[in-house]
Amino acid sequence: MELTAGQEADVQRIMVEMDCAKDFPCYKSGFEDLAPVKAFSGTDVIACLNQTQLDCPKSFEFGSTTTLRECPLMLCECPLRRYVSLNLAR
Repeated sequence: MELTAGQEADVQRIMVEMDCAKDFPCYKSGFEDLAPVKAFSGTDVIACLNQTQLDCPKSFEFGSTTTLRECPLMLCECPLRRYVSLNLAR
């Protein structure tokens, strides 16, 4: 994915201000290897819409399973993933 100069500057600023235990695989993939998320207004947390985010050190389970059909909500507090969701529509 091509980023504008402003977007690249924003992404670099965010990456400098945070730690990623996995060394930013989302950035290294050009933001192509991303699980879908849903951003909520008024909060820095986003919801991961599938379980592949379990590998992300910034994601965490919210809630508990009460039946085999229910899954806990996976939330993510990664500022880079939130930026990508809101500003790059990914």
